[in-house]
Amino acid sequence: MPEYEHVDFSALAHRARRMRGTVAEAQLDLRNIEATGHSSDGMVSATVSADSRVVDLRIDPSVIDPDNPERLVRLVIEAVDGAHGTATEQRAEVMSGITGGLQDILAGLNGEQDEQEKSPVVPRFPERRPRRRP
Repeated sequence: MPEYEHVDFSALAHRARRMRGTVAEAQLDLRNIEATGHSSDGMVSATVSADSRVVDLRIDPSVIDPDNPERLVRLVIEAVDGAHGTATEQRAEVMSGITGGLQDILAGLNGEQDEQEKSPVVPRFPERRPRRRP
């Protein structure tokens, strides 16, 4: 018997169409991501865009000390790292919607389906018989 004898292709096609819409929405969501991070003392904040560019940097004037520039550098790095971490989490959340759709399709290929997704039409493939030689 073929491996995909019990695959419900109509349900898989429905899932693929639904997933196409999810991918389009995810692409828009990914482009609109902006995340902000803060230094440990909250005196510096940085905002990064979806493509990891710093789009805003706010520094409290009280941390600008010409005698201690390393402190300012450390605070800026903390804020930018925090923003990148948040943006990464947001991207992962958006992408999980896409990968969840892929997992649904793969589950359908393996014969696993949600009860609401089951269709009464299940294509069956005839067994191939070996040809007899004359």
